[in-house]
Formats: sequence, structure tokens, C-alpha cells
Amino acid sequence: MRSVWPLVLLCFVYSVVNAQSRSGKVSGVITDDNAQPVESATASLQRAKDSSLLKVALTDKFGLFEFENLAQGDYFVIVTAVGFIKTSSKKFTLAPSAVYKIPSFQLKKSEAKALGAVTVTGKRPLIENKIDRMVVNVEAAPTNAGASAMEVLEKSPGITVSNDGEISLKGKQGVKILLDGKPTYLSAADLANVLKNLPASALDQIEIMTNPPARYEASGNSGIINIKTKKSLAEGLNGSATMGGTVSFFKRNNEWLFPLKTTSSINLNYRKGKWNLFGNYNYNYRENSGALDLTRRFYEKDGSLNSTSFTHTDFNFRNNNHTLKMGFDYYANKKNVIGIVMSGFGFFGRPTPTSNQVISQPDGSTESVLLSNNYNKNDFYNYSANINYKHSFDSSGRELTVDLDYMGYTNSAKNTLYTYIYDGMGNNLGNLTLYGDIPGVINIYSIKSDYVHPLKHNLRFDAGIKISDVTNDNEVKYQRNDNGTWKPDDRSNHFIYRENINAGYISLNKKWKKWSAQAGLRVENTNARGNQVTNDSSFTRNYTNLFPTGYINYDVNKNHSFTLSFGRRIERPNYQDLNPFIWFLDSLQYRQGNPYLLPQYSNNLELRHTLSGRFTTTLNYTVTDDVISQLLKQNTEKRITYLTTDNVARLKNIGVAVNAPFSPVKGWNVNLFVNVFNNRYTGVYYNSYTGKNDPIDIGYTSALVNVSNSFSFKKGWSAELTGWYRGKTIEQLTIADPMYFMSLGGQKLVMKGKGTVRLNIRDPFHWQQFTGRTLYSDIDVKIHNRWDNRNVTATFSYRFGKSSVAQARRRTSGVTDEQNRAGGAGNKE
Repeated sequence: MRSVWPLVLLCFVYSVVNAQSRSGKVSGVITDDNAQPVESATASLQRAKDSSLLKVALTDKFGLFEFENLAQGDYFVIVTAVGFIKTSSKKFTLAPSAVYKIPSFQLKKSEAKALGAVTVTGKRPLIENKIDRMVVNVEAAPTNAGASAMEVLEKSPGITVSNDGEISLKGKQGVKILLDGKPTYLSAADLANVLKNLPASALDQIEIMTNPPARYEASGNSGIINIKTKKSLAEGLNGSATMGGTVSFFKRNNEWLFPLKTTSSINLNYRKGKWNLFGNYNYNYRENSGALDLTRRFYEKDGSLNSTSFTHTDFNFRNNNHTLKMGFDYYANKKNVIGIVMSGFGFFGRPTPTSNQVISQPDGSTESVLLSNNYNKNDFYNYSANINYKHSFDSSGRELTVDLDYMGYTNSAKNTLYTYIYDGMGNNLGNLTLYGDIPGVINIYSIKSDYVHPLKHNLRFDAGIKISDVTNDNEVKYQRNDNGTWKPDDRSNHFIYRENINAGYISLNKKWKKWSAQAGLRVENTNARGNQVTNDSSFTRNYTNLFPTGYINYDVNKNHSFTLSFGRRIERPNYQDLNPFIWFLDSLQYRQGNPYLLPQYSNNLELRHTLSGRFTTTLNYTVTDDVISQLLKQNTEKRITYLTTDNVARLKNIGVAVNAPFSPVKGWNVNLFVNVFNNRYTGVYYNSYTGKNDPIDIGYTSALVNVSNSFSFKKGWSAELTGWYRGKTIEQLTIADPMYFMSLGGQKLVMKGKGTVRLNIRDPFHWQQFTGRTLYSDIDVKIHNRWDNRNVTATFSYRFGKSSVAQARRRTSGVTDEQNRAGGAGNKE
């Protein structure tokens, strides 16, 4: 490694851990009225003089709990457990460095009969607001039945999804997506493909963080979205199974199409004694149809019209994908837990787009016509393994965690493009066949450790390190057919990218009276090297950055509180964006990577007001330098247009957001989210045709409104009506027209509450279509994209096994940033 300071920090953390002095200890045992131990009961230690809460502990399988590192003084303990009556101990005095054993607690059963057999009966709200994040509970919405993870995301508060699958948060792009606290390492297009094929039935929650603290990787201009999959918290053997089908209604070229989709999943969990074993499997079959219209105008150097190109592309997709996750946690004792998690994702896609491109002269006469058929065989595999360890020093929350991660991606794409060329009179001018073999492999290794230490006087110290190493090896081998003979194409390439990141952070959190504050500093050292093997060219980049974060909260009274936060963040280029390869849509339109991309940096400032712990109003201001954006470039003489990525501008974003959950009448819950924001890009664009730098100055004020209505009825019936509206805005320098959407669904509990039948109607009026225009320098492109999002879905879910809640283990993996950049997002899981 090129930096030794992470080792120094680790030694510092180790010295802090071992420098702690021993002090007083309190222990006890909790049993039921049959003298059987009660596991996962909550014991709360409180100071006798003011009843203030000091520490909380959960009992182990023997009913034991313990508090350590206590000062002398007078205390008492309150005990609670699901299904039992709350009780408390008598006041006792703890002498210096003494060990005090409380007389055994014997809990009495609660009179609520429903708690005797099934303890998990409450319904989680759709939206939960927490101090540092917003949480979306996926299963709380019936309209999520049969949906994909991407569809759940795009109707979540503050989230928008662009025409190309780029995800934005509160009007800002550059959001990082995590799956169970792990980054996805994918390009925006590849990540969108994964999320579109991950069923909502596999999801538990979506956590939205606009200003993450120093504990998280500094990447992500607009914040982090963590998608958490299901993992049971219940004791014994339990699980669930889901089956469903979807039919879409899509009209294209005056013809109705009915693509089908099916989804099935099974989740299993076995928890007993020191062991917790879990696993889930999901299978998806998807047929998709879509249509894209592009109108491109080419101009001469004097600004006069050279020609116009209109391209109509019909997209037809058919794919199968499988997701498997399994692992276990072993509770060696109440202080040490070790776990292993393994997962895999396999995608087998067969997209077959066909294009009709007409090039016209300025007077409207047809110059030429190109017909293209593209046959693709895309196989994509992701596999990962995580070994994690957690040591709890005492019941105060002082703990050390370590994660070892490996993640790999293997991509095999075989594409054949047939192009037939005609003149304006319909005479064939020739045919072109291009074959591409595009294999790619990404290997990621990471080690991560975090230390948490609560101190006296409501002070908490956090520290941690992370070291990651990534190798991205991609090759493209193109061949073209000239008069029946296959010949190598000069656009073939081989690119190898290696990256090492060393990171560490420290954080302090303090609470006093009505105030609380947190300050953190993260440092990240990056060492990168790219090598184009084909032409023997390479580049090296080494840089070290500091990322401060700060939060201060003031509780005016029980109804009003204010939080001010600041954070500096970095957005490194995605690995695929650095790849200089060419990917063809047709013979005159393609996408190409840029190995010379630089990272972008942003400074985020946010002020939030919370009313009655529920209603929040947020003001945010962000300045981003060296913005990484998709950029269109073209060759007027050859009528070629290609999409690339570059550092093109500076972005200023300012906005105000309001989130208001309320209940107009009993059984009707509403969550209203409104965000008004202004984005302004300023920069320069190099026009290769004129040889000049043309200015970029694009700004727009837009609004995003998201409304969720949930209805609860008698006899297990419930329903939901959701919708959103996004005003005219800017997406990757493209001016996007307004877009809106609605869905409605209902569900019924059957089989004594163990089964759920859901029916969902999505976008019944087919409102969700993308139209926009890209207009700067000599670029003038109109876009109209539509897809088969109007559909009807029916699903059935069945839950089995025990449902008494046991203590859940949450943890953070060590590959939070890199996983996003291999195609594309830690958090405790």
C-alpha cells in the first residue's frame, strides 16, 4: 500500500480500546412465571436521582444481562419484554469498582391474548422520518406488488429516475446506491438493469440519506440510498414465499403488444441458540417492449442547417435472472459474533432492437435510409462473499467490527449489428455487418473496521479505516464483414484499470440539554492507473482529500427542532465510464467511454426544521465542481452522433423540500412530499467541427410532488393510491419535459393472516413517457422515449413458521463505494 497512515490509525484505535480502566458492574437474570429464561428482554439502567436513562441491554438465551464500566452511585433497572408486563427493580447503590447482582426478575404474562401466539401484528408505516434518514417500508404499499426495485425507487419521496436510468435525489445527480450496505460497482445503465430485474418482494426497506456522516464513504454528490433486502428477525424456522405475474399493455406502431413478466421468491430463516441461518432465492422472467424516437439536426459552421436525421428504434427484450443469497451468524457468546454472507446474481438477456433511420436534406427530401437489426446475447454474473466479526466490549455500546469482502463481476456480451443502406429512391447502396465480442471482469477486495466508544457526559467517539483494491479488465473485439469476408475492425480495444483507496475517519457526537452536535473528518487516499493495452498508452492518478462533516441540532421544545448540517463529498467516475470502448446502437450512433475523467467535488449545506417529530422542511444548497455529465458529440460531415462522459461544468443546486405525513380520517394515511429546486450548469463545450469552445449556461427551476395514500379497511382489506409529478427540469444537460405517474393497488389478508393476495394497476393511462431536448453548441436533439410501464400485476405471498421477534443483528460491509462504480451504495444491516 502507498499509504501507512491507516495502520497508524488502527494502532491508535487499539490503544484507546486497551487503555480503558475497569469500573463497576451490574448483572441480573430475567425469567417468566415458569422460571424459564426470557431471551431478548430489554433491561434499562436508570439513575435514581432523576430517572435518566444511562444504558440499555438485551438478555441472551439464558435470560442474562449485564452493565459494565459504571461509576459509583444510586441506580434502578426497568425490564420490558414483548408479551409481558413491565416491571422494575428497587433502588440500589453501587460502590466504586463493585459488582452488584440484582435479584432475579420474574415477569408475568400480559393479558393481551393475541400476543401469546403471534407477536408481530403491527403494520409499519410507509414512510418513517429519522434524524439522519428517511425510511421507506416496501411491503407497506400494496402497489409495490409485482414491481421491481427500480419502480419502487422512482415513486419514493425525492427520487427521480432519468431516461437513461440515472437516479437523482432532490434534483441532484450523483447519488450512490447500496444493496444491503454494499456498493454495486456498476455503471448507471448496468445498475438500472439490475434494479429493473430485482423484484420488490425481495426488499425490506429503502433508506434515503441526503447528507451521510463521516462513517460512510465520501462518494455520492447528492447522498446515499441503501436498499435493504429481507432478513428475518424471528426465532425458530420461518420464511415466506411469493409468486406473481404481470401483463403489460403497450401500443407501438398502431399494434398492441402484451409483454409478460413473472416473479417468484422464497425467504428462509432459522434462528436457534447461537446460530442464525438465512437465505433467499428470487427468479424473474421479463419481456419488455419500448420505442425511442430521436430527431437530430446537423448545422454548418455558419449556423445553417446541413441535414436532419430521424431515428425510430423498437426495443424488444427477453431475459431471465436469478438472485441467491445465503449466510449465517454465530453468536459465540454475548460479546462475540461472527458471520458469513454469500450472494450471487445471474442475468441472461436477449435484447433485439431494430432501427429505421432517415437522413433528410434541408429542403426535406430524403438523402438516405438506414435499416439496422441488432442481435445481442448479454450474460452478466455478480458474486460476492463477506466475512464479518463484531466484538461488544460491554453493554454501553462500545464495539469493534471488522468486514472482509470480495466481490466479482463477469460480463459476456456478444453483439451482431446488421445495417442495410438505401438512397433516397430506395436503391440498395450496400450492407454492413459488425460483430462484437465484449468480455469484462471486475475483482474487488476490501477490508474495513469500525470502532464505537460511548464516553462520559453523553459523548461518543467513532473511528474506522477501510482499504480497497479494484481491478477492472475489459476487452472488445470487433469484426466487420466486407463482401463475405470477416476482417478485424480498428475499433477493437483492451483496457485495464486498477485502483487502490485507503480511507479512515474519526467522529465525535455530543448531547447536552436541548443541543446535540456531531463532527467528523474522513480522509481518502486514491491511487489509480489505467492502461490501454491495444495502443500501449497509460495514465496514473494519485490524490488525497479531506472530507469534513458537521451536524448541530437544537430542540426548541417538544414540537420544534432545527438541524444544520454540512458535508464535502466526492464523485469518482464509474469504472465503465473510464472504459474507452465503443458500444453501438446503430451504425451512426454509439456510446464511448472517457479514460481521462476526473472526480467531481461537492459542498452540501442543509437546514432542516421538524414539527412535532413528523413534519419536516428542508433547505439545501450544493455547489459541485468538475461535474461528470453525459455529453453528446457529433461529426456533421459523417452524420455520426455519439454519447460520452466528461467534466463539463459547475453545478449550483438550491432547493426546499417538505415532507408531511398526516391522517385525514381514521384508516386513511397520507404522505405528501414536495420539492422545489433550481439547477444551473455553467461551463464550456469544445466543438470539434468549429474548433471553438462554446459556453454552456443552462438553468431551470423545477418541482417534484409525490403523494402516497394508504387505506385500511376491516377484515384484512387495504388499498393504496400513489402518484408523482416532476416538472420541467435538467437531466445530464438535457432539458426534460414534465412527467407524471399514478398507480393503484389493493390487498387482502387470507389464511388467518399468513397469506396476502395483492392486485396492482400501474400507470393505467400511460402518462409516464419521456420527452426532452438537448440543445447546446452545435448539438440539437429531440427525444421521445416510451416503454411498457402500463401493466396489471397479481401476486400471492405466504408466511410460515414462528413469528416471535428476536434480537436482530445489523452490520456494515466494507465495499460501499466501489460496488456503485462497477456499473452504477455504509449502513448497518
